[in-house]
Amino acid sequence: MPTSPTRRDWAQLLHELARQLDDGRVYDRDLVVLVTALNTVLDAYGRRPYVRDRNRDGGFSYLR
Repeated sequence: MPTSPTRRDWAQLLHELARQLDDGRVYDRDLVVLVTALNTVLDAYGRRPYVRDRNRDGGFSYLR
């Protein structure tokens, strides 16, 4: 079983996911599950106090 990614791994993994999506290496049938997972990540991100404070001040408006 693979180990869980650490905080330092996530940016690289997400960039790799973007490359695979661009290259067509992720099947269309997997996109619904993927978008659900990505929305869960964005929801968790938005619950962080720092992010909530930035959103109130106009920062991070590009999310959702």
